[in-house]
Amino acid sequence: MHAAAKAIIGIILIIIGLWLLVPSNPSYGLTAIKPKSLAIFDWWSDFLIVLKGIIPPTIIILGALIVWIESEELKTPVVPEIEEEPKTKKPSKKKAKRKR
Repeated sequence: MHAAAKAIIGIILIIIGLWLLVPSNPSYGLTAIKPKSLAIFDWWSDFLIVLKGIIPPTIIILGALIVWIESEELKTPVVPEIEEEPKTKKPSKKKAKRKR
């Protein structure tokens, strides 16, 4: 995938993370009365609150990291590949016999 496309994905992740941080309608809070039979799972609502608090900053940091890495990749110049010349046969290094 091209670096610019990855950078756009990173920007989208940042926007999603920021959108998740915007508070929703406060009248929809977890104020329902729970039956006593579900008292064992009382920690579940607290766990969901923690998840709702952790996920948006994580998405923002991940998006910022992707944007940073891909912007650095876009800054680097494109280096053309060097084509190797076909190897020629090397002359033999045998010494010629001298006549005396």
